[in-house]
Amino acid sequence: MSFDNHVYANFNLELNKIIKKVNEKKYSDLIFICIGTNKIVGDSLGPIVGEILKQNLKEKNISIIGDLTYNVNIKNIYQNIRRIENNYDNPYIISIDSALSKTIAPENVFIIKKGLIPGSALKRKSIEIGNIAIKGIVGKYDKNSLKNYYNLRTVDYKLILRFSKNISKIILKSIKFLNL
Repeated sequence: MSFDNHVYANFNLELNKIIKKVNEKKYSDLIFICIGTNKIVGDSLGPIVGEILKQNLKEKNISIIGDLTYNVNIKNIYQNIRRIENNYDNPYIISIDSALSKTIAPENVFIIKKGLIPGSALKRKSIEIGNIAIKGIVGKYDKNSLKNYYNLRTVDYKLILRFSKNISKIILKSIKFLNL
């Protein structure tokens, strides 16, 4: 898929609407919580996006939690939620994570208007995090959590890298319109 296709155009349009909403509501901070692990290729979308954003964003009211050095996952999600609650007054939180889908093809990205629940493809129990979520489809969902684990492990690394770069480019373009 090319960077300028309709999937990315729709994602860009939706993200710009959200940034406009963030500007209107007067949030104190914008937090990107990038969920996943660099130990499983298909689950590394969030950390790679977090790494790219950290390298390119230096604004004081924008925070990135989760990157290739510090993974946010099911084991430390509650610790990260407490960290946000203790350090930020009125943040707008955007969760970013890999996802599996029965019907949507890999390398599709979309925004859901609520937080996401980390680990749900592997049937792990967790808490919803974020005002909204950016989900990047990396593979096929199956009812069997072991098959989903296999599907995440066998995703092509080049796809994840290209996908992460494209998502990050759009986020970085949209952030230019942010007024915190």
